[in-house]
Amino acid sequence: MKKQLLVYDKNNIEEFKNSILNTYGRLYPISYLTNFNLGLKYTSIGDEDKIVIDITAMVLSVKARPDLQIMYEGWVNALNEENKENVYFCVENTCIKDACYIFHHYFSEPEGYEDNVVTEEVNEIKENTKMEDKEEKEALSIVKYSEKQFNDLIEKIKNRLYGHDIFKGDLEKQLKSFILLHKMGKQKLFSILLCGKSGIGKTEVGRLFHDIMYYGESPIKINFGNYSGKGSLWSLIGSPRGYVGSEQGGELTNKIQRSKSKIIIIDELDKADEAIYTFFYEMLEDGQYTDLDGKLVDLDGYIVIFTANLNNSNFKEKIPEPLFSRFDMTIEFEPLSEQDILDFVTDFIEELMDSYEKNIGGLQREKVKSALLEKNFIEKDNLRNIKRDVMNEFVNYVGLDRVW
Repeated sequence: MKKQLLVYDKNNIEEFKNSILNTYGRLYPISYLTNFNLGLKYTSIGDEDKIVIDITAMVLSVKARPDLQIMYEGWVNALNEENKENVYFCVENTCIKDACYIFHHYFSEPEGYEDNVVTEEVNEIKENTKMEDKEEKEALSIVKYSEKQFNDLIEKIKNRLYGHDIFKGDLEKQLKSFILLHKMGKQKLFSILLCGKSGIGKTEVGRLFHDIMYYGESPIKINFGNYSGKGSLWSLIGSPRGYVGSEQGGELTNKIQRSKSKIIIIDELDKADEAIYTFFYEMLEDGQYTDLDGKLVDLDGYIVIFTANLNNSNFKEKIPEPLFSRFDMTIEFEPLSEQDILDFVTDFIEELMDSYEKNIGGLQREKVKSALLEKNFIEKDNLRNIKRDVMNEFVNYVGLDRVW
């Protein structure tokens, strides 16, 4: 069951602490429960019966580093299991929308809560989803988009994806072709295979499609780095009826059924086994599949984005021709140019400074920006590593004196 978040204004934090003390317990930052290696040190505090944990830092961390989300979800699970009825969670009011989106399995807004403070991302979604039925808009497939909606989508993807101009130049034409063929009844789904080195933006394409079109919905993402050996097809679409676990379904089927998103991201396809390749060949051919429990899963209007850490010299050796020929669009992502990396670093520094000023306090922005841009980030071509390095340099520069 989701827990309703308590919400506070950082300008009135002492008043908030006093108001919750008798009912909910004493307020602690999440860092109070961790060790120096960012591990959960303990799940309770001394002899206190009730505690309130501030998750604002968790929310800001995940926005900057999405790879930390699974660790933080583990923390929340541990806290709830250890103190089910006696642990409460709060968040600063500027972060509540992000908190309920990122950790949607665990937290919800207080009943009747209204807040005019939302992030730019939430504002942008609201401005572009003005329909009588918001849920219907969130479920809208690209094949139902108006010309304006389509053009806005393409423009946002082009602006937010660093580099890869060849891909961006062809994307609009390929998607228009899909929409036309769909209206003619000749094509049910659209598939893309993105090859290239790790960390240069392949998965980012799927994330951008999902965030722009279905912000707030659970993503449908499968990583075959987590699958290995025989039985992986059962893990993907469920085991046959009568087998142990057949009632639980498979990861792909469950995620499709639980989300209104019509974007499927399949990462590290090159690590899948032969049975998986055969399954995807049939899925792309028919635009649907029948899971091993006999349920039909219709993928009409979906966009399926596959990534593989392969290149032009080996992807045809690894991906069988019957599957390879079914991708509507295939491209190898080249490493980003120095200018692309510089643009990414510059924008990310601005994002970090915005978050710091909004949640911590003022900065000498030009001084911070100049100091960080002097660091040699351009030698690397993995955006994940660059992002981590920029965050580390930012923290080192601004210092930790103002954490509390």
